[in-house]
Amino acid sequence: MPKTDKKTEETEFTGFLAKIPNLARYAILGRNKAVHFFTGFGQFLKEVLSLFKRDYIEGTIFILFCTIFTAVFTSVLKGILIRAMMKVNGVTYIAPINLRQVLLNPVSIIMMIIFAVIVTLMSLFEIAGLLHTFSVGRTGRETNLTCMFKAGFRACKKALHPRNWLLIFFILILFPLTKLLPLSSSTFKLIVPGFISQTIDYTSGLNVLYNIVYFALVVFLTVYIFSINSFVLQKESLFKSCRRSRKLEKGHFFETLFSMLLLTVILNFVINSVSSIVVMNFKEFMSWLKGNTSIIDKTETVGTNTYVLRQILKSLISPAINNAALTVLFYRYVSEKSELYTLSADFIKVKEYSFKRSALTVAGVIAVSLAILGVFTIRYSYIFEEVQRPLVCAHRGDNVNAPENTMPAFELAASENLPWIELDVHQTSDGVIICNHDSTLKRVTGINYAIHDRTFAELSSCEFGKWMPGGYKHVVVPKLEEVLKFSKENNLNVQVELKGHPLDKNFEENVLKVINETGMHDNVMIIAQDARRLQRIMELDPTITKGYCMAVAIGDLNDIPYTDNITIEESYVTPELVRKMHEKGVKVFCWTVDKDDTVQYLVSCGVDVIGTDNPLLVTAALDKADYSGGISRAFHIVMHMIAKMDK
Repeated sequence: MPKTDKKTEETEFTGFLAKIPNLARYAILGRNKAVHFFTGFGQFLKEVLSLFKRDYIEGTIFILFCTIFTAVFTSVLKGILIRAMMKVNGVTYIAPINLRQVLLNPVSIIMMIIFAVIVTLMSLFEIAGLLHTFSVGRTGRETNLTCMFKAGFRACKKALHPRNWLLIFFILILFPLTKLLPLSSSTFKLIVPGFISQTIDYTSGLNVLYNIVYFALVVFLTVYIFSINSFVLQKESLFKSCRRSRKLEKGHFFETLFSMLLLTVILNFVINSVSSIVVMNFKEFMSWLKGNTSIIDKTETVGTNTYVLRQILKSLISPAINNAALTVLFYRYVSEKSELYTLSADFIKVKEYSFKRSALTVAGVIAVSLAILGVFTIRYSYIFEEVQRPLVCAHRGDNVNAPENTMPAFELAASENLPWIELDVHQTSDGVIICNHDSTLKRVTGINYAIHDRTFAELSSCEFGKWMPGGYKHVVVPKLEEVLKFSKENNLNVQVELKGHPLDKNFEENVLKVINETGMHDNVMIIAQDARRLQRIMELDPTITKGYCMAVAIGDLNDIPYTDNITIEESYVTPELVRKMHEKGVKVFCWTVDKDDTVQYLVSCGVDVIGTDNPLLVTAALDKADYSGGISRAFHIVMHMIAKMDK
C-alpha cells in the first residue's frame, strides 16, 4: 500500500511538471492581456476627458436644467398621480391596509404606466442631449444648447412608438439598479427602501437571489449598453439598436465591463476626495477668518457638508463623464469592426449653430428655473423655519453591539441615555408575552423553535448572541414584563410592536395586561404593521398611545382613526407630510436609519423620533446636524430632492 501511494504521488508530480509550460504560457498571456487592457484604458480615459473638456460648459448647463426640471416636475407629477389614485379609489391616504386595493385598480395601473413613461422620457431627453453633444464633439464640430434640446425632443418623440417601449426597462430599472455608468442625473433616484435592504441582508436566501439577479442585470447591461447610442443617433428602433450593440460587443464584453467598473470606481474616488478636500479647506479658511482654530468646531458639520457637495458633483459631473465614456467606447468598437457608421440626416441638421437660438434657449432655461424656484419658495416657505433635534429610539435595543431584543441590548440603550427603545412581542403557547422579532428563534439562536408552539421554559433554553463579540453568554429571550420594569426604572419610553400569530388567544389583551401591571401605560406606544391589531387595541383601551407602523405612508395620514402617532419607513418622510402631521398634533416616528447621510434630511424634515439599529452613529450625526432653519434647511431639502442617496 505505501508503494502504491508513493507511485501515485510521483505520477501526480510528473503530471504537474508537464503542465508548467502551459501554466507559464497562460500566465504570460494573462499578463499581456492585462497590460493591453490598462494601456487601452489609459487612452480611453484621455479621450473621455478630452470630450468632457470640450463641451463641459454646455453640458453642465444642460444637466443643471434637466436636474432641476426633473426633480420639480417629477415631484409635482407624483403629487397629482397620488391624489388621482386616492380619488379613484375613494380613500384619503395610502397605507399598508389599503395598498393592494389602490395598486390593483385598473385605472391606477394605467396612471402609473403613464407616470413611468413620462419619467422615462425626461431621463431620455437628458441622455440624448449629452450623447448628441459628445458625438458631434468627436467629429470636431461645435454644438450648443439649442441643438441639445432638439436632440432630446427628437429621441423622446421616437421613444413614444410602441416598438420602443422597452426603454422603460433600460432607464427606470437597468441603469439605476446596476449603478454602472448612470447616464442621467435622474438615474440616482431609484432607491430600495431601507427595510427591504435589511430583509435582503438578513436573509441568506434572498441575499443570494439578489446577487444573482444583480449579476444578470450587469451582464445584460454590458451586452446592450450601446443600444442607447444607436437609438439616439440613428433612425433605428430599439430592437435594431440592441442587435447592433450585441454585434459590437462581440469580443469586447470584458473590456466594456471592466472599463465601466474602473471608471465608476475612479469617478467616485475623485468626487469623494475633492469633496472632502474642498470642505475641509473651506472650513479651515472660515475658521481662520473668524480667528477660531478649534479642530472640534471645524469638524462638527464637515460630514454633512461633504455629503452635500459630493451629491452636487455627482449630479452634475457623472452623467456627462459617463455619456462621454459611452461615446468613446461606441466609436472605438465601430472603428475596430470597420463598420460604416454615419450620423443620421436629422442628427446632422440638429447641429447647425445659431447664436440667437442659443441665447434665447439660455434665457428660457434661466427664466423657467427662476419661476419654478419662486413658486416653490412661496408654497413651501415653512421649510425656512428652525427645527428641533429629534429623539433617538434604539430599534430592538442597541442591536449593533448586543443581541437584538435582549436585555443586554436594552441595557446598552439605557447606558447611552436614549429616551426610547423599540421591541417586538409574541405570545408563547403558555400565554407568556416575550420579546422577539421573528415568529421563530432560528435566526437569532440557530434553533428552529416556533414561539406560538413552545412554552416559555422551552424557549428559555435557547441562548442568543454566541457569535457576537463581547462575551454574551447565557442570554435568553426576555419577557415583556422584565423589559418594561427595567424601562420604568431607567425612565425609558417603549415602542411595543405587536407581532403575534393568528392562533394566539387573547394576544392584545395579554399585552395590555402586562403594560398596565408594570405601570408603564403612559410611557408605552403600541405599534403594529397589521392594522387589525391596532383596531383591537382601540376597542380594548382607547386611552393608550398607538402608532400605525407603515412601510408605505402617503396622503392624509391623520385620517387613520385607530392611531395617535405615525411611524413610517424613512424613505417616505417629506417636510410636507411632517408639517401636516404636526398641525394635527400627530408625532412622526421614522425607521430604520442606520446611515448618517440620511440624518440631516430627516432633521430638516422635522421628524420627532428616529429609530435606528446603531444609536451611537445616529446620535453622533445629530450632534453635528444643522437645526438653524433658513436657507440652510431649504438647501438640505433641495439637495436631497436633486441628488437623493447614492445607495
